[in-house]
Amino acid sequence: MDKYIGKVKEAIEEYKFQIIFGLLICIVLTVTYCFINKNTEATATSGQTTQVQSKSNGSKEINQHAVKSNQHEQIFVDVKGAVINPGVYQASTNMRGTDLIKMAGGFNNYADRNHVNLAKKVTDQEILYIPIQGEVIGTPVTNLGSTESSNNDDNAGLDSKSSGDKVNLNEADSTKIQTLNGIGQKKAEKIIDYRKQNGPFKSVDDLKNVPGFGERTVANLKPSVSV
Repeated sequence: MDKYIGKVKEAIEEYKFQIIFGLLICIVLTVTYCFINKNTEATATSGQTTQVQSKSNGSKEINQHAVKSNQHEQIFVDVKGAVINPGVYQASTNMRGTDLIKMAGGFNNYADRNHVNLAKKVTDQEILYIPIQGEVIGTPVTNLGSTESSNNDDNAGLDSKSSGDKVNLNEADSTKIQTLNGIGQKKAEKIIDYRKQNGPFKSVDDLKNVPGFGERTVANLKPSVSV
């Protein structure tokens, strides 16, 4: 046993430099492996973070595009009355009354611009009606977008007739119709034109189908008219 241990000591003494060199190489390789492995994990983590950010940015771009698409959704507006080219026009939800008037060729020479709110945004299936001069009675209303609404407020304070016979919408001439409160020559002619084109009024509520007659106007006239 002592002889074997002695040989080992002699071998260690003889090859001690090689042994030390080998140990140093093992230490260097171990440190290098740990360093490379750490960098690999960091790179992988960074790549995953970049992918997440890219997906997040992509989602934001899609959402922004969707919002812009909604802002420019295509709608249709029916432009009627005192414009050069009345008709149905394709527009977008960010457009206003003035844009539709331009699309319709602008106002004609008889347009009453004081009773239309050109700054109001248009909506799908809206009727943008431009009255002719003298058609709307009362102070111009600037916070409404259609002539029908203006007519409603202009005639809101009108009182119906307190006495006298009711005016028959199917028999009265223009002069007789003009005896009604708030009805001038233009509106009387519109009632007669509607009667000629569509036949007799079946009810007083049919007045709502006549251009320029809103619900409130018809309600004020009901006590004074008949069919």
